[in-house]
Amino acid sequence: MLLSEQEQFLSYNGEVLIFQLSKTKLVEGTADKTMNLCVRRMAFNRDTKMFVQKSSGVFSMRASHLKIEIICCSCATDSRTGIILPCILMKKKKRNNAVKYLLLLLHSSNQFEQSFHFKLDYELKEDIRLFTGPSVLWRHANKLFYISSDTRTVLSAPIQLSSVVWTGEIEQEGTVVLGIGTACLPGSEDEDEFSTSDRAIWGSEFFGYAIETQKMLTGTCFMPHAYSRVVSSVYVCKKEMLKKQLRISLVAITHKDQLIWFQDGLPKGVCELPYEKPWSVKTAVTSSNDLLFVVSFATGNICVVQRRDSLQVASKWQNVKSVLVDDFVGTGSEQLLLLFKDDSNTDVLSAFKITDLGEVNYASGINYKHDVPPAEGLQDNGLLTVKALETRLQAGYTSVRDLQQHLGLKRRVILESCRALIDLVEERTHILPTAKEVKCRREYRSLLNSAEPFEGLVSLWDDVENPPHSLSKEASLASKVPEYFIEKLWQRVVGDSLVIGVKLTESFYL
Repeated sequence: MLLSEQEQFLSYNGEVLIFQLSKTKLVEGTADKTMNLCVRRMAFNRDTKMFVQKSSGVFSMRASHLKIEIICCSCATDSRTGIILPCILMKKKKRNNAVKYLLLLLHSSNQFEQSFHFKLDYELKEDIRLFTGPSVLWRHANKLFYISSDTRTVLSAPIQLSSVVWTGEIEQEGTVVLGIGTACLPGSEDEDEFSTSDRAIWGSEFFGYAIETQKMLTGTCFMPHAYSRVVSSVYVCKKEMLKKQLRISLVAITHKDQLIWFQDGLPKGVCELPYEKPWSVKTAVTSSNDLLFVVSFATGNICVVQRRDSLQVASKWQNVKSVLVDDFVGTGSEQLLLLFKDDSNTDVLSAFKITDLGEVNYASGINYKHDVPPAEGLQDNGLLTVKALETRLQAGYTSVRDLQQHLGLKRRVILESCRALIDLVEERTHILPTAKEVKCRREYRSLLNSAEPFEGLVSLWDDVENPPHSLSKEASLASKVPEYFIEKLWQRVVGDSLVIGVKLTESFYL
């Protein structure tokens, strides 16, 4: 008999994993009980436009005198193999208030593996994160604690913090925690003046802490300290180390119901959110290469902010149970899966919507067999593929045009340098072409090659007004120069200068 049930949702490789915790009595009237953690792998069927179950698995636990709960689930890298696997953090609480936690890994065979367990004299409630290892991180009494499958021991970081807003990997630093803590103003004179005054005014600061190296990172490379009083969650979109300097692009949501875009520690854009109490943000990259910011609210609402010329709310939904991001329909790009609350149906995937705010749009409760023409339904993925290929082709064509423009410019410089060098050897006055003449030559060559002229090119030399006969004079002089005088021609780039070298034949005498 089913007594209680919990549900957690997780996207993994285009599938939806549904974790359900159910407690059943083995024998009626006895106190011996077993708790089952069940997983169902659900995949979207493009023919029926519904989710179907592919496989399932069960992990059984003795639950006598225990209260078992699912704390959270996420995907993390298994350090033994480098494979990203679903992770589930479970809690077992005894009647004497002793709390035991265990971390489970789910393999592709639907077999659960217990990675490690640990005991605490308190319950995890604040800023719980799962990351590479797998590892567990949490905050308690303004202190940071963590444990991994390698150490299997609870360790504490030598920092005080009031909240954790982001945890992730940074090149050359490993796992980094971005937190907010009370400002500590040093007395050294080499401290940045603006940063010090910033922290003094607001009383708090951002700081990064690298777990593996136990090194502190400057918080201002993420955001100015002034935002530490309002930021509640962060998603780092890009992080790289350039010339030993950390370059970061991120979005942050605030208690003021705003989404702010930061680049290299400076705010670059802001968007007013349509609902109150935002609590998390993540991204999705669609088939049209649009970057979407998906914001979840504590009230069960969801909104999507699009970043183009500016940050704007592109769409919003209410009464949402969960939102996942993955490639659910198999187009090679990401979509949003919105799971709506539906008390009238026991099926957890009975009310859903898949969208990328573009070509991909599927929703439950629609009869696609009658509403959508068969040809259109079959061509959905083909159109998306063609659109992606067109984008790549356009980018490649632009690169070729730029390369042709560069080579043409280089060739004209070399030819004119040769003319100038020959005129110098012949003790003739070299006549520089005007911008108009250069343009005429370019258009003439483009007509011969049946190609469009390159736009945006100007003369590399001073536009000196020459007599009308200068062009014909230059042509006549150039025609008298024997081509067999030049044996070899080469060029080198030295600093900001282009150096031209010419080797003349032995038959040429000055």
